[in-house]
Amino acid sequence: MAIPWMAAAVGITLPSSMTDVWHALTLARPAPAGLVIAVLGALVPARRAARLTVAEVRHTE
Repeated sequence: MAIPWMAAAVGITLPSSMTDVWHALTLARPAPAGLVIAVLGALVPARRAARLTVAEVRHTE
């Protein structure tokens, strides 16, 4: 929203390709998929780290 205001302040007109924005509903649709991908991507390293003993962790430092 600030970009059109700045452009108007200096007297230029920006093309609509620079000022079109994504609507909230458009961004909210893929959000659950992104959350699932993030959880699945973190699951394998987290499970591996949970199985390590303190001695094994200290040895790899």
